[in-house]
Amino acid sequence: MPCMAAPMVSTSSPISAPASFGRGTWRDLDWLLLAIVLFLSLWGCATIYSASRPADETFIAAPRTEVGREGAGVARPGEARALTDLRSSRTRRSNDAMKQGVYILLGAVAMGLLAFADYQFLMHLQLPVYLGNVALLGLVLVPGIGKFVNGARSWIPVGPFLLQPAEFCKVAIIICLSAWVCRRQDKMHKMSTLLWSLAYIAVPLFLVLRQPDFGTTMAISSIWLGMMFFGGARLQHLAIIVGVAALLFGSIWHFDKKERIIKPHARARLSMFLERNPTREQMREVGYQIEQSQVAIGAGQISGQGFGRGMQNRAKYVPENTTDFIFTVVAEELGFVGGAVLLLCYLGLLLRAASTAISTDNYFGVLIAGGFTALVAFHCIVNLGMTMRVMPITGVPLPFFSYGGSSYLAFSMCAGLVQSIARSRRRGVL
Repeated sequence: MPCMAAPMVSTSSPISAPASFGRGTWRDLDWLLLAIVLFLSLWGCATIYSASRPADETFIAAPRTEVGREGAGVARPGEARALTDLRSSRTRRSNDAMKQGVYILLGAVAMGLLAFADYQFLMHLQLPVYLGNVALLGLVLVPGIGKFVNGARSWIPVGPFLLQPAEFCKVAIIICLSAWVCRRQDKMHKMSTLLWSLAYIAVPLFLVLRQPDFGTTMAISSIWLGMMFFGGARLQHLAIIVGVAALLFGSIWHFDKKERIIKPHARARLSMFLERNPTREQMREVGYQIEQSQVAIGAGQISGQGFGRGMQNRAKYVPENTTDFIFTVVAEELGFVGGAVLLLCYLGLLLRAASTAISTDNYFGVLIAGGFTALVAFHCIVNLGMTMRVMPITGVPLPFFSYGGSSYLAFSMCAGLVQSIARSRRRGVL
């Protein structure tokens, strides 16, 4: 079914041209978007190295000592044990930067292959991509296959690596939902179309919630919202759905006393965010991470303490400082200036992706680029916000920056699709 004109843009059929590979040249790429992705990737890899350096380069304060009978200083048992644990933890992920370098190379290959392919062929792969996505999400829930990490069964061991299907689910949702909406372009002004689109992604959402992975659930919801917006849905319809969803969540929060839907760790994190003056008990249970994060960011001041010289970072006071809380390393070592540069990079990335979504004449391309824009915006807002306690703590990595192979590959695939859309637009292949 050919796509008709959308409310926001004038579009052509997404299947008007036959699928091919290699159409166009490297000159047709969006080089600014590519430069931003490359810069963020290399900067992120360097930050991961700084946050997980070998033991002989890491500062540790000497423990307090007591004077023994012979007059020699003797470390107190508890402090000596803490010192030993700290020394072992700082070497635990010393090879993270090397692994991230491998992920960057794999991501570059994936992005290049998709950038020089015709993205329109994905219209014909909607069903197999959807079924494959559901199968992977279901497989991770099978005992003995899925692995628990940080309270969620979200990982599948693949040799020395851990595969996180929920990250690739985001790519699959962008592709499949774009194809689904594109075939109903002339009905986007109807509320029923929006409701059916929610039903279409309900199964993947349910499987992600079963892990449970609240961060990815919200990320998929942001993809849906962004695609509906760029696809031309009425704003009042979107506002109604968002409002009903907020009321539904509030009701679940209030009545789910047995914590069957909202798991205890998720409830504790959100409660910590909502409580502006937490008790000492709350800080000890769930507030340590955010407290140390704020200390690290504040310690950076204007210009930072220098690369690899952040006290909070070197003493490993901030947990997950190579993944969810990697911004604290940037803020402490490079200060406000470094943090501002990082924000400008993400602003540039968002502008390039949104520009591609708005300017392309292909409705399928509009939806894909719009979904990627919404996904990056959500990750940046939530990740940066939670380190400064303006958003609740959620396991959401910083795009192209945080450590993690599944996340990096997923974002690289999305960036490759956006490059394919930009290249086709510049070549006039629509």
